[in-house]
Amino acid sequence: MRFIVLLCTLGCLAACHTDRLTPIDANAQEFRDCDFCPAMINVPAGHFLMGTAVEDRLLDPRTGKPAINDSPQHEVHIDIPFAIGKYEVTVAEFAEFVTRTGYQPESGCVEFSPPESFSIGDTVDWKNLGFEQPDDAPVGCVSYFDARAYADWLSDTTGQNYRLPSEAEWEFAARAGSTGPYHWGTDNTLACTYANVRSPGAHTISKRQAKADQQGFPCDDGKPLSSSVGSFQPNDLGLYDMQGNAWEWVADCNHKDYHGAPTDGSAWLDAVDTLCGCQFGVIRGGSYLNLVERSSTTVRNGRPQSGRGTNMGFRVARGTDISIAIKSRTAADNAFTDTPGAQLFRANCAACHVDRGTYRGIYGTDQASVERAIRGGGNNVMSMPAFTEVLSADEITQVARYVREQNDWD
Repeated sequence: MRFIVLLCTLGCLAACHTDRLTPIDANAQEFRDCDFCPAMINVPAGHFLMGTAVEDRLLDPRTGKPAINDSPQHEVHIDIPFAIGKYEVTVAEFAEFVTRTGYQPESGCVEFSPPESFSIGDTVDWKNLGFEQPDDAPVGCVSYFDARAYADWLSDTTGQNYRLPSEAEWEFAARAGSTGPYHWGTDNTLACTYANVRSPGAHTISKRQAKADQQGFPCDDGKPLSSSVGSFQPNDLGLYDMQGNAWEWVADCNHKDYHGAPTDGSAWLDAVDTLCGCQFGVIRGGSYLNLVERSSTTVRNGRPQSGRGTNMGFRVARGTDISIAIKSRTAADNAFTDTPGAQLFRANCAACHVDRGTYRGIYGTDQASVERAIRGGGNNVMSMPAFTEVLSADEITQVARYVREQNDWD
C-alpha cells in the first residue's frame, strides 16, 4: 500500500491543512509472532504535525468550547520504524494472557449506566463489562499496569520487544498521513463508516451529555456499546478502531498541554516518582461513549494509571525501546509538588485501585466542585476514589487545589 503526500512548509499549513503532510511508504503487511499474539502492522519512519492548530480546534458539543490540551501543534520526527497492533487487544487475547500466567487485575472498574451516572465497584471487570460482549471485542476494565503486564508477557513469550506506544507514535499511526481531525478527513457524517463513536442509544452518563445528545448525531452506527474489532473501515495504514470503540492507554505521563513536549517520538514522563508511577497517564482515541468530536486523532485524556473503565482498553506496539523524555521542572513546579496537597495525593495514591466509591457524575472544575467530587467519589476527569473516610475536610481542600493546578483548572 502506498499513499502520496503533499509536502507543506509550516508557512502554508493553513492553506493545505486537509492534505497529507508526511510521505509514508506504507509496506503495511500484517504479521503475528505466535498463534495467540495480536496481529501487527509495520509503521515506517516519518514526521508529522502532532496536536491541533488553534484555527482547527473542534468544539466539544457538551461545553461549546474546544479542548486546549492538544496544543501547541508541533512537528515530531519518528526516526525508527515500529509496529503497532492492527486492532485493539481483544477479550480473547487478554484471556489467553490471564490463563497462561494466572495474572489477576485489581478489582474496581468504572461502569457507565443510565440515568446520568457512573459507578465504580466489583460488579464489573474485564470478563464482564455489564453487557454482552463478544470475544473479539476490545478488552475493557484494564489499567495502564494491566496493559503493561500484557505487553511484558508478550515480550517474554516471543523474545520480541512489546510495549505500549508512546503518545506520539500512537498519533502518528492514527493519522496515517492525514492532517485533519479525523483520519478520513473533516466530514463528521462519515464517522459511522470508520469509527464506533457515540450514537443514538448510547448510555447518557451526565446532564451535559444528555443536553449535547439533544442536538442530534451526525450519523448512526447502530452500535451503542463496544463492537467487535475491525467492524468499521481502517485508516490508510490498515489500522482499525484508532478512533472510537475503546480508549487506549499509551506510555506517557499526562501533561496539561504540549509545551515542552519531546519532538523525537519518545514517551514523555515526569521527573517526580510517585507510588503509582505517573500520577496520571494518558488515554487516546475516544470510545463508543464519546461523540465523534471527542474521538478525534488528537483528543487526549488524563487518567490515574491504576484507573479502569468499561470503555478503556489498549493496543500494543513492537520494536526498539522508545527513548524517554523527562519533563524538566521549574523551581515553581518543584515547589508545588511539595505542597500539602501533592504530598497527600501521593500518600493516598495506592487507594486509586484499593478503595472503591461511587462515581455520581459530579462535574465542574472550580474548587468547590472538585472538593465535592473527591468527597463523593470523583468526576469524569479525575476518576479518583472517595477520600472522605481517610482525609479531613482541610486535607480534601488541599488535594483539590493540587488536582486543579495539575489540570490547569484556573
